[in-house]
Amino acid sequence: MIWIVKALKIMIRLLIGLLPAFLMASCGQDKPQIDYSRAIDTTSVADNRITDSTKVLVAELPIKFDSTDVLLFAIGLVDLQERGGYSKLGSGSYSDVDIASSYFNRDHLTGNFINIVFQDTQGKERKLTDKKIRIRNVNFLRDVFKRTKAGYLLYTISDRDSDRDGVLSHSDLEALYISRIDGSGFKKVTKELHEFYDWSLIKGEDKVYFRTLVDSNRDGELTNKDKFHYYLIEFSGDSYSLTEYNPTKTFE
Repeated sequence: MIWIVKALKIMIRLLIGLLPAFLMASCGQDKPQIDYSRAIDTTSVADNRITDSTKVLVAELPIKFDSTDVLLFAIGLVDLQERGGYSKLGSGSYSDVDIASSYFNRDHLTGNFINIVFQDTQGKERKLTDKKIRIRNVNFLRDVFKRTKAGYLLYTISDRDSDRDGVLSHSDLEALYISRIDGSGFKKVTKELHEFYDWSLIKGEDKVYFRTLVDSNRDGELTNKDKFHYYLIEFSGDSYSLTEYNPTKTFE
């Protein structure tokens, strides 16, 4: 009987770990496209989506990263469905393409949001940005926080309509952003028209390594004919530095 209970616990942990992947798969992972037929606006534009009268601006219930004192409210737009003669916001009552069901664990927030509101212990609030973006996930750099006492967040964000279809979606390029735990110092760390690929934190060294992929042959798609770029974010006290490096240069 004991081994059955242990097996069930292991299965539950595995399901929880795989949930973010299931959520993102449900949204559809389209391959990023770049349309060069018209100039791509590489300057973040003001967010005009909140004026859409066909949708409702909604905040998710607050979350807080353990050992910090800031609440985060993920913000999205919802297209309500009529149920029983009245509009109701609840499970299954809105479209995933507008604001995805979010998943939060100790250091990660995954979803489909247009902004985040931060609230401190005094109730003072600030929004992350005034720009038009689509936030896919947020990661709290806990190991950096433990060593430097400075809280930082990394964001995976679509901020350019690279496929020129009029909306920010999975088919647009994604970028890596950084901010402090309270949303201040929000800044893009990937270069323009680079697709953010992945990142890794080196524990005990306060360093984040990340890669981007650029459409070097300008065919509008990211393929094995294109080029990776490598970067290092190094944290020191309450500041950080960004450096590009190339571990493949000895093969060139």
